[in-house]
Parts: sequence; structure tokens; C-alpha cells
Amino acid sequence: MQTNNFQELLDKYLTGRLTEQERDRFYELLNDPEHTKQLAAIIDQELYEHQYESEPDNTLLAAIQQNLQSGIQAEKEKRAKVIRLTRRLAVASVLFIGFCGVAWWWLTAKKPVQNEIVHAKPINDKNAITPGGNKAILKLSDGSEIVLDSAANGALAQQGNSQVIKTKNGELVYDVAAQSAGAPLTSHHSPLAYNTIATPRGGQYQLVLADGTKVWLNASSSLRYPTAFTGKERRVELTGEGYFEVAKNASMPFHVQVNNMEVEVLGTHFNINSYTDETAIRTTLLEGSVKVVNRSRLKAGAIGNNTVVLTPGKQAVLIADSRFKIADADVEQVMAWKNGLFQFKAADLETVLRQAARWYDVQFVYKGTIPERFSGQISRSANAEQLLKILELTGKVKFEINGKTIIVKQ
Repeated sequence: MQTNNFQELLDKYLTGRLTEQERDRFYELLNDPEHTKQLAAIIDQELYEHQYESEPDNTLLAAIQQNLQSGIQAEKEKRAKVIRLTRRLAVASVLFIGFCGVAWWWLTAKKPVQNEIVHAKPINDKNAITPGGNKAILKLSDGSEIVLDSAANGALAQQGNSQVIKTKNGELVYDVAAQSAGAPLTSHHSPLAYNTIATPRGGQYQLVLADGTKVWLNASSSLRYPTAFTGKERRVELTGEGYFEVAKNASMPFHVQVNNMEVEVLGTHFNINSYTDETAIRTTLLEGSVKVVNRSRLKAGAIGNNTVVLTPGKQAVLIADSRFKIADADVEQVMAWKNGLFQFKAADLETVLRQAARWYDVQFVYKGTIPERFSGQISRSANAEQLLKILELTGKVKFEINGKTIIVKQ
């Protein structure tokens, strides 16, 4: 049997779709020396391309391998067959998830992100829980709303001096006519107008503000902003999570208001995670410099650590109205959502599934305590079933899907 047929069977094995006949053939091929030889050659190439130096211990990958081996051992005893699955072949089974179009988790922190992820091919099932996409609602200054995911490309509206345009790439752009490069934006013909863009659960969107600042919004987030910037500052309001690449303008500092916290910049790249179901508001700096201010503590007259200045690679963590905590940021993990990934390092299951819930627009219900921690990454283009199956392969957790409600159990 050709290797691609084995890959198809492995895909079905990992997603629980093997028939009895296919299962017999799958285990027969696992014991086929010629097939193993062909498979080994591909494994060597895969290991070379991904620069694996050694197999990591105590990781999700190791757990998946152990669980896969246990399943095959049980099948061997049940069928009284001699199935020899080497350690190398166990690694291959996980690596081949990528070949089969299933999402692949990785567990070594030695290698750059772009070398690890294999984008998932969604399962062709009308009942599958599909991933999110470019979805958002734009609320104009007059209160009217435009559903961006169904709106045609091109000019959508005129807001003051700005023409609102949806590009063919699904990006929202505010095009200000007759703007001098670097000059403050003014409007003599109409009062300052505000727009709000909001993404639903299962949505994300990118926009370019009137000053050229680029903003990426994650699922279940919103941004309120003026259609043109006037005066001595630029000010916007964020809920949820957003990544900003702020256009430089030394005469007009850029402010992001998040509840009682404020971030002030001149021109820089940073991410803010302010979801209400997370434990803290996290501001992470990638480039430049930002000042983060706890307005509520300042108003209350609290002393000390109410304002911090971040340098690249640092993160300001604010829990409720306590003092800021400054930490080294895992920038790859912070920016994974913008780069089309879920990425976790020793994260508890609730943290993993909170992100999944927002992206797939589902609800997780827990039965019992699930204390396990997970590390790895997966493409956000995977269906929910693929993500959950990969987690199940660790043997640490099980899922029961009932429509948009998913039961989590041991």
C-alpha cells in the first residue's frame, strides 16, 4: 500500500473515524517492514527539516506518544497480533498528523515558531465546529451598523473627512483626503465623529485608522475611535484583545483606554489582553516604548507603582486595581493569536479552553477537576474537533460534544 494511503488511515485513526476493516489494515501496515522502511525515510527528512535534536520529556508530545503506544498495545493484546511500534515510529505517528492535514502540536522551545506549525486542513463534515474568521460589525457615528463579513468590498461610508473602505483582503481602512504627511488631522466641515468596530465570538478583524495606525482585533473584542484625529492627542477605547502598530507622530501621543488602565505611546508595537474572564490585563511591548497608567489608583490617591514604562519584551500585568507587576514576556505566545495560532506553555486546561471558546463560539462545561497543564501549538484554522482530539490523545482529558456545548471530563 502506498504511503499516502497509510497517511489517510493514520488521519482517521487519530480522529476516531476508522472502520473495523480500516483498523485491521492500519495495524497490518504498522507491522509491515517495507512500509516502515519507507516511513522511516520520510521521518528522517521531517526530523531534519524541523531540526529535532532530541525528544522532549514530560510534554504533550511525550504524553501523546505514550497514549498512542498504550492504545496500540491494548489492540495488540485484544487481537493477539504481534505489533512492534518503535519509539521512532511513535514520533512519526505524531509528525504524520501534519502530513495528514490534522493539527500538529509541538513541545520544544528550542526552535522558531515558523518551523513548528503545520496548518490544519478542516475536517469535511457539515456538523463540524468550524474555526472563526474575519467577522465584525461596524457602528457608524449616526448609529447605523454595517456587517463587515457580508459587506461588499469598496467604499462603505463617508465619516467626516474619512472615507471608510473595505479592501479585498478583508481590512477596514479610513482614508483621509488631502492629508499632509505628518500633519495633525483636522476637520473644518463636520464635528468629530466616532465609530466602533466589534468582533463577535468566532471573529477577528483588522483596520487602519485615519492616522495610519494598524489594529488587529481578536475575537469578542471592540474598539471605539474617532474617524479623524484632532488636537494634541489620539485616543481610542479597547475591550477584549488588540494588537497595535501605532503610526509615529511626536506631536500627538496615542492613548489606549482599557477600563481604568491607559497606555500612552508615540509610535510603537504592543498587544493588550483585557478580557473580563481572564485573571489580569496584560500589556506586552514588542517595539518602542509605552507608559502604562492605573487611573483608578491615581484617582484614589494610592501611592507607588501606579505608572510604569515598558521596554521591548516586557509585560505589565494588572490584577484588578492592584499595583502593576512587570514580567518578561513570551512574545511568541502573546502574538500567537495574531499569527493564526493557539500556543500554550504549561497552561492549565481552563486557559486553553477559554481561548478555544472565544474562537469557536462554544461553551465548555466541566465535570470534576481537571488539574493537568498543556504545552504546544496548533493552527487556528483547525476545526474544534481536531483541537479536542489532539488534547484527548494525551490521555489526560475527554470531551463530549453536544452541539455548541462541550462537556469536559477525565
